[in-house]
Amino acid sequence: MLARLFVFLAALRFATAQIIYPGDGSWTYKGCYNETTSLNSTGLRALGDGPAVSNSNMTVSTCLAFCKGYQYAGLEYTKECYCSYTISSQSAQTADIQCDLACVANATQYCGGSLKLSVYAINHSTKGAATRMSEKGLLGVMALGITGGLSMI
Repeated sequence: MLARLFVFLAALRFATAQIIYPGDGSWTYKGCYNETTSLNSTGLRALGDGPAVSNSNMTVSTCLAFCKGYQYAGLEYTKECYCSYTISSQSAQTADIQCDLACVANATQYCGGSLKLSVYAINHSTKGAATRMSEKGLLGVMALGITGGLSMI
């Protein structure tokens, strides 16, 4: 009877296999990174210049929404979410298999590991980025600057 229970539990574990959530269009998975609290005397975190939250409703999407406005979002130890503009230089990318703990509120997603962060980065739009100016436009700007007037050549 006990042997059947172990077989059932093993089968159940494989039936609910976790995946690395790739991102949601606004965010992209960057990898598994080590936490830095034990690597420095200050206890500073790998993602340490933003807010953090820990709750029993944590999923990757929950963390990404919480970190809106920041460059990075990281999940650690099933239910912790950290936001930051930077990643500590002491934090290094590790093998994805080290971020091996399921999210507390979604057992199909990974939410970091013990002192390991599943890190996501915001995707930046190139919309509105500088474009190459034509020769005619450049001459017009030069004429505007030289004459101080508003006429274009």
